[in-house]
Amino acid sequence: MTSVIVVDDNEDIVYSMSELLEFHGIDVIGKGSNGLDAVDLFNQLHPDVVLLDLMMPKYDGLYALKKIREIDPKSTVLIVTGGVASMSMNDKLTALKPTKILTKPFDVNVLVEMILEESKDEMPFKIQYAFNDDPKHYTCVLTYEQYKNFKKLPVVQECKIIKNDEENTEFREQEMQMALNLASRNDVSHIQKLSQLV
Repeated sequence: MTSVIVVDDNEDIVYSMSELLEFHGIDVIGKGSNGLDAVDLFNQLHPDVVLLDLMMPKYDGLYALKKIREIDPKSTVLIVTGGVASMSMNDKLTALKPTKILTKPFDVNVLVEMILEESKDEMPFKIQYAFNDDPKHYTCVLTYEQYKNFKKLPVVQECKIIKNDEENTEFREQEMQMALNLASRNDVSHIQKLSQLV
């Protein structure tokens, strides 16, 4: 399971983001309210991903990103911000090379996908999707790599991650891969058999 720390000076954002991530099966192992907290939490907990606000009082996200990069230059730090205040701040941010930058407000599915992409998590996930010209919605379990390929299929109209499905002991990766291969040739019959109607 992917581990993250969430750092933002707005307690409501930390709480709601943490709840949403936990719901999607991402393990929030630490929470902070400034850049100094971020550095301390990173040192203590060694998360897979750091979610970091940029503009915070006293110790901002630039401070945290700089210190975290000194500790581990390959660390995964996602900046989650309402915007960059100045060109000078933007230049400093660019020089520190955050892994990705996400601007608030954002779709939680985009954040979850970013975290999974950067952490290389291979846990199975439950997704919900619909085919073109089919009003029904289905669910199935895929690895993140399969999900990335699945949502690109021309027969899929919409697709989103519902939650981490580590409790699913019946996950059949090879069978689902075969279904994805057939779906890429517009044969959705096998994937429908492996899916559940919502």
